[in-house]
Amino acid sequence: MRRSVQAKQRGRSLKRRPPWMHVTACGLAACPVANAPQRPNSPLSRARKLGQDHGYQGRSTESISKYNTPDPPCTSVFSEGDANSRMFSHNEPTPKTTMPRAKRAWGKWRDAQQWLSLAEHCLDVAHVFHALAVQPSWQKRLQAACGHKLTDSCLERLAVVAFLHDFGKANGGFQAKADPTARDTAGHVMEAAAWLTACQRLWPPAWSRLMTEIATWFRDETQALQMLLASISHHGRPVSEQNIESFLNGSAGSQSDKLWQPSGAYNPLAALDELTQTACEAFPRAFQNDAPAINATPALQQRFAGLVMLADWVASDIQFFPYPTPAGCSRQAFSFRAARHALQATGLIPPQPRTPSSFAEIFGFNPTALQSALATEIAPGEDSRLLLVESDTGSGKTEAALAWFFRLYAEGWVDGLYFALPTRVAARELYSRVHRAIEAAFEPDQRPRPVLLAVPGYVKADGHSVAHLLTDPQGALWDDHPQDLRRERLWAAEQPKRFLAAPIAVGTMDQALLSALQVKHSLLRSVCLDRHLLVVDEVHASDPYMREVLQALLRGHVARGGWALLLSATLGEAAAAAFFDRPLAPLVDAQQRPYPLLTTRTQALPMPASRHRRIQVACSPTLQDDAALIPDIIGALEQGARVLVICNTVKRANALFRSVEAMLQQERPALLEALFSLDGVRCPHHGRFARTDRERLDAAVTARLGKGSPAGPLLLIGTQTLEQSLDIDADWLITDLAPMDVLIQRFGRLHRHARSNRPAALAEPRALVRVPPRGLDAYIARDGSLRAPAGLGTVYADGRVLTLTWQSLVSDPELALPHQARCRIETATHPESFARLPDPWPAHGRTIEGKELSDIRQALRSVLEEKSFGELHYADTGERILTRLGEPTFDIPLAEPMHSPFGTLIDRITIPAHWIADASAPDAIEATAMPEGFRFSVGQTAFRYTRLGLERDDA
Repeated sequence: MRRSVQAKQRGRSLKRRPPWMHVTACGLAACPVANAPQRPNSPLSRARKLGQDHGYQGRSTESISKYNTPDPPCTSVFSEGDANSRMFSHNEPTPKTTMPRAKRAWGKWRDAQQWLSLAEHCLDVAHVFHALAVQPSWQKRLQAACGHKLTDSCLERLAVVAFLHDFGKANGGFQAKADPTARDTAGHVMEAAAWLTACQRLWPPAWSRLMTEIATWFRDETQALQMLLASISHHGRPVSEQNIESFLNGSAGSQSDKLWQPSGAYNPLAALDELTQTACEAFPRAFQNDAPAINATPALQQRFAGLVMLADWVASDIQFFPYPTPAGCSRQAFSFRAARHALQATGLIPPQPRTPSSFAEIFGFNPTALQSALATEIAPGEDSRLLLVESDTGSGKTEAALAWFFRLYAEGWVDGLYFALPTRVAARELYSRVHRAIEAAFEPDQRPRPVLLAVPGYVKADGHSVAHLLTDPQGALWDDHPQDLRRERLWAAEQPKRFLAAPIAVGTMDQALLSALQVKHSLLRSVCLDRHLLVVDEVHASDPYMREVLQALLRGHVARGGWALLLSATLGEAAAAAFFDRPLAPLVDAQQRPYPLLTTRTQALPMPASRHRRIQVACSPTLQDDAALIPDIIGALEQGARVLVICNTVKRANALFRSVEAMLQQERPALLEALFSLDGVRCPHHGRFARTDRERLDAAVTARLGKGSPAGPLLLIGTQTLEQSLDIDADWLITDLAPMDVLIQRFGRLHRHARSNRPAALAEPRALVRVPPRGLDAYIARDGSLRAPAGLGTVYADGRVLTLTWQSLVSDPELALPHQARCRIETATHPESFARLPDPWPAHGRTIEGKELSDIRQALRSVLEEKSFGELHYADTGERILTRLGEPTFDIPLAEPMHSPFGTLIDRITIPAHWIADASAPDAIEATAMPEGFRFSVGQTAFRYTRLGLERDDA
């Protein structure tokens, strides 16, 4: 309490002092920029006030002069007429260019023989930043963010600010970390923030003049400080005023000034002088008077911060930037050359020329009308920055998206592609198609590389597992050996936070959504995405939370000059209107909108359908009666049919599998071979298999039901894992009741391929929808929630959609696709349809809408805001912000790898979080082998892993 009162008293005594002070050789003088007009409550003013309110008056000039002795005059660096001379007047000493290594600050340290000076590391980062910023794609984004052209001098000025990203490492506490026995150590990010905002009177002359100079590069002094804060935030989280205040209130912050005092042979202020001198020599254009003031808007600050993060990651990779500097080479010359090589090798600079092959040459067939529109007809421009393609399953939306990418890439509108899908399985399935298209589109030396499968645990680069290619953990420097060249291309594959840096990547929507959330390195992800065409497949497969985050992502991406393409077979009007920021169309108009449809920001362009199907749908009250269903399944198998059963939950799928298998063993043993199997082991298909098994199961499903698969009876029982992305074909579909858009996705598995050997009774596509024995209104609880069987109320919460879907199928059991798709979906999902439902549905609707509103509010709290640095603050959530509000899981390693029922080795297992609610997740699991697989326990809960996947072991 006493300290707080004293701090306030000292703060009051400083309020009349000009806010940004600097030290000259003659004493204290107010920085001219301090008198520039300022907003009374600007971030800079508030940040300075943090220091004033905590009593940071600094030491006297006399105490500073003890360790800030002027260096001898140096005339070898700047001539009298040099434009840089205004940084160092003839009456002021010029800092030395070099210092003895024992006295120099280190920036990267391995041991006493292998280390890189701080000035050299900052030089590496600045050169990489500059090489990134001059690339047309990023330069356009920077210019769009600030609202004016950035001249060469402007870009060098930004490079100088990027150069200063690590200046906080000059403090003595950080430098002490080279000694493993040191006790009084410090960090460098918050220490840098404190130096900028609370320790101005300690600044040495050269640093003061550099700060004064930088302040003139922007529209006002506030922007200058905000850009410096953006630069020092390169570790991924923005440094905010709240962070600074918390730091200054703590024990470390109260000792900030001591970090900059000399200790032994090391002088932190001399290290700052070296940084100043190096920046001036490396980027002379920055200090010329020919550049306009940069308007450092919040958008520019965030683009700049993301590029600094990217530059720091590239420049910290010793395969490109080794230390010490190779003999006989100046770091300036080496760094300049290394930066360009690194960006070319990692695909951050695209290869030239950009001349893809024709559509027919790439894909082996002529384009459909939709594909042709994107390949040649739609003109790239403001109207087409955001496109929506609505077309039925199997109509070639993927090829249409790739055709649009090739068009934009060839014309220089984008430098890369990120293909975002709702699930890991979908991403894995699509990856090979994208990789083949890139290989076919370009000559080997013109291909954008790597083509990355950006799914943690399944990462591939150019078609190969990364684990087989990353042979040298330290890397090699510009080695011409083929494997080392491949490793350079794998830079973006080494960490998930770099995935979006790959020129071509296929992954989940989560990686894209993380660029729009308040999570560490979100700005790094965002600037990497800036140069890409963002394709979001299955965009309808988003809950309200994901949809809100995606809308924020798309708004920012397009506003910065980015490009996005949304793909869907079943998107409702409410979601489509939100994506395009237009009013919701009335139900009648929404039902009459054409389908298939290509939508731009101002136009709706109808497309002809590539095929037409009529699906006969029957509703069966067998949702809770598996035994009643089994005879029909057996009958279909005896006719040689391929039968696909999709259940809403894993528990239901496993129960039905057990019942069918038991019935076949007793009554039709010859049909056991018709049950889907992997390597002779019969099993269902769902999401509770270990990663290695799941990959093999997916491949087996495609082999048995994909194009060119063998004829013969087959029964595959699974869950939602089968309803999208897998290119499979069934004769008969049995499915639990689900929302209309989900059912249409499931119906897309019927008669997907041209086959001539279907059973006569199933020559036309047929589906059986299992429904409850009573109407859904009978399952409404007192709290308004739906509690029906088969996940109706949990997996699919909105009973209004389910009821309207059921009614639609009963009233018209023949589904004409794609002609009826729009009308059927709007009938089941449009708000006007909800309003027509009788009691108890209005009360249920209020419950659902309240939950959705809560999800949307949570999304809005999590979304990255366009605020200036200083104001921009990420709450300390422990990085628990989610990209989706689905069921959380724990991915836990096994203490010893175990053999799965399919013969693979399993070293990790994924467990739903609600299954171990009574215990914390262990660091590793001790498992016990058994003939069917293995067992283990977490807390009081026992589990087994068998050919049916992971289950709770209640036996």
